[in-house]
Amino acid sequence: MKKYKEDIIDYLIPISIGITIVVLLVLPQLINRIGFTGDDTIFHFSRFLDTAEQIKNHNFSYFQMSYGMGQTGRIINALYGPLFAYLMGVLVLISGSWFRFQILLTILLFIIGSVGFFKLSRKINISRTVASIVTSLFLVTGYTFYWIYSNNGNCLGAFLMPYVLMQGIDLINSDKKEINWITLGITISILAQIHLLSTFMAVLVLIPCFIYGLIHSTDKKRLWINVGKSIVLFIILTANVWGAFIYLYTTNTLSAPLDFPAVNSTLNLFAFGKTTMWKSITGVTTVLLCLQLIYVGFNFKSSKLNTFLTLEGLVFLLLSSNLFPWSFIDKELPAVSSYFQFPNRFTVLAYPLLYLGIGLTLTEINKKWGLKVGIVVNVLVLVVAICNYNSDLTEVNNKVLYERTNPQRIEKIKDKNLLHYFTQQPNNPDYLPIQRTISSWDIEKLVDKELIYDQSVNKTAISNGRLQLKWNEEETSKKTLPIVMYHQSELSINGKKVKPKLNVIGMPQIKAKKGKNVAILSFKTPIAFKGLLCVTIIGWLGILIYSMVSLFEYCSRK
Repeated sequence: MKKYKEDIIDYLIPISIGITIVVLLVLPQLINRIGFTGDDTIFHFSRFLDTAEQIKNHNFSYFQMSYGMGQTGRIINALYGPLFAYLMGVLVLISGSWFRFQILLTILLFIIGSVGFFKLSRKINISRTVASIVTSLFLVTGYTFYWIYSNNGNCLGAFLMPYVLMQGIDLINSDKKEINWITLGITISILAQIHLLSTFMAVLVLIPCFIYGLIHSTDKKRLWINVGKSIVLFIILTANVWGAFIYLYTTNTLSAPLDFPAVNSTLNLFAFGKTTMWKSITGVTTVLLCLQLIYVGFNFKSSKLNTFLTLEGLVFLLLSSNLFPWSFIDKELPAVSSYFQFPNRFTVLAYPLLYLGIGLTLTEINKKWGLKVGIVVNVLVLVVAICNYNSDLTEVNNKVLYERTNPQRIEKIKDKNLLHYFTQQPNNPDYLPIQRTISSWDIEKLVDKELIYDQSVNKTAISNGRLQLKWNEEETSKKTLPIVMYHQSELSINGKKVKPKLNVIGMPQIKAKKGKNVAILSFKTPIAFKGLLCVTIIGWLGILIYSMVSLFEYCSRK
């Protein structure tokens, strides 16, 4: 019973921390009832609108988007966090408005991140007091806070990275305790169903942990077998993700995201910033990290785990910064600009690693130098967290002032009619079926000019995930329809299937008759992919049953 109470406390503390911090951060929004439209808000809300409408209307289409993205038939969710998109569709319907959805999702993410980092800290025997301090620091620094400001996809991975690091700790300690390959496989699979780039970074952060564990393991074969089993489980639980990539990329030429010179988005370590996010780091955070490096430098033999975590965190911090030769990378590997885009993404790995090391340092100081010194250093780190919170709150208040300049958008994000918010449609070039090589920035201009603002066509989602277009012509003429077609897309014009010529971004150019015209766009999903989707669903159902049985057995032992 005592252990049961301890477990409850270890959940109640981080949940309380997460709720307190997130409420304090979004309080200006709640008081003023102002929703934020960040850099990626329109993009993500539009894809969540699609799944919400699919669920609401019982009209499902896994690939073709007949509700979101301006009803253009684009494919986004199948390649970008598919199962997460459907979960968000449910949350959108529960919320009833984008404002409530935004606030509710933010609260949930902060709770998830808080519980994850607190449990991670406790996993390596950091005291509850210290765990609470470093958890607070984690929540108010970098991409975790940046979610409130921008709704950036990378932030989703930031909240889940503590759970990845738990698996990293297990790999490091694999000589003492056998790793749970099921948990490892599930953790990375969840990331893949949310944000694929975060999955890549999770693998990057786990590789050094695996190598460390392998070197020190007395049963290397067993470790390889367990990791291999986790990979097989990952393949099963993400069959819909990698299946969609193989299926679409082998039959279409898909456009890349916007390419940004990596050198322009590095973390600036040479200047103290006023904010914790994006390219900036606060002075107090820099000082704290320097003190951590000094401590580890003098005590690297006494705590190998602290040394390992700090050095790995330092490597990722340097990769994220202007100290790394990103201008050379831009020149020699231009694909980095399109697909990785922003080096400061590495702070998603650097901050939790370094803060975990700081947590170990505080715990060691408390034990070695007594209560008084321990209280002093704990308070100093707490002051850093408070300073970062104040910086974040300033950004939130500035964002509130900015949003007030657009009162129409303020009302539309609160509107119960979810469609009213989308006075502008996402113009991201991601995954468009391009017909020849073209710059992603040129694609964005074409999407803006030709694809999303043709108001002459009435669009309606109809049964079996199809998209119907109706319009009138004064005379027989050629027309470019405001939709896109992939290799697997099928189009009928006035009841007759056609194979139209496509423009550079995949928009069909057809011959329209005089008077009323009707076009229907659909997507032909192969049986093989349906099989992979079934494998994924069955796999997750199996994991759900396994988790429930494990929970029952755990509670029975208490």
